[in-house]
Amino acid sequence: MHYPFCVKWLKAFRHSSEAICKLYGPGDDFVFEDVMLDQHNIDNQADLHRLFEPYANKDRTNGVGIHNFRIRSYNGDENFGLLRWEWGPEDAAAFIGLDVKDKPFTTQGHTFHIYKDGFIKRESSWWDAAAILRAVGPVSPTKILTGKPHEGPARSVDVELSGSAPGTLAFAQDWCNALGGDIHVLRALYADYFSSDWSKIDDHEIDTFTDTDMLVRNLGGIAAGENGRYRFTATEYLGNERRGLIHWNVEIEGAESYRGIATGGTTINTLGSTFLEFDSAGKIVLESTYWEDNRVFEALGLPIVRPHYWEEGFDPASLAA
Repeated sequence: MHYPFCVKWLKAFRHSSEAICKLYGPGDDFVFEDVMLDQHNIDNQADLHRLFEPYANKDRTNGVGIHNFRIRSYNGDENFGLLRWEWGPEDAAAFIGLDVKDKPFTTQGHTFHIYKDGFIKRESSWWDAAAILRAVGPVSPTKILTGKPHEGPARSVDVELSGSAPGTLAFAQDWCNALGGDIHVLRALYADYFSSDWSKIDDHEIDTFTDTDMLVRNLGGIAAGENGRYRFTATEYLGNERRGLIHWNVEIEGAESYRGIATGGTTINTLGSTFLEFDSAGKIVLESTYWEDNRVFEALGLPIVRPHYWEEGFDPASLAA
């Protein structure tokens, strides 16, 4: 689609569940996912209506909150693309099981859409849950996955790329292998000038990676295995040779911590998504990555609660409890 459609999409959130649901389909011909809220494969209008109801809340006294969105950018065309956005509630009492009353916060996320005949056919939404915990507690997860900036060699295994073209699942796996094994092999996949975002952007100077040194400092610990062995598997690629979204999963063995939170030796399994945009030479010029942190936080004993409020019979009032 285009930027004006993105604005229409977010305005529909605030208007009503009926307004937003009309953009998906037609009928039940769509798939919606917000994995951060444990919403997988939502494929019918009834569940979708219930799912969107809290975002259209207009009562500032019920604890559900007033939900404010803004678009940061759209990268795509009329067939598919990535919306980058920011969200923050007002007058909310609780969110994902956390007490957020009188604790203002915002986070950022990205949503990949596939369109056909003016409808959203596929949606994959992801956002920075760690940013919310940094704002409201009870812990303050680090932006860097391994807990601290990396120094020194950033390689743990020999990585041989398949040579597959961008826009394929095989290329996506090459990217995954390089990320988990050799940051300099990973760097070779990027253009001379690029931008890479891995968290809520508070300050581009620190948070947007734009050169080799920043990749090493922020991602080198993953590739070096300095705090556990990260093994990534690309599970799906949505897009073409110019841009697209990778769905991946990761197993982390032997890590003492995850975003600075002690793991107790637990093997961590989670998911993520990475949007890549390529130049005419097939090099990465733009990247946006989000991790499914909530399932890890739950596994590590943090008080994250993700009620399936879209299921028939759920009491919406419990969202503010």
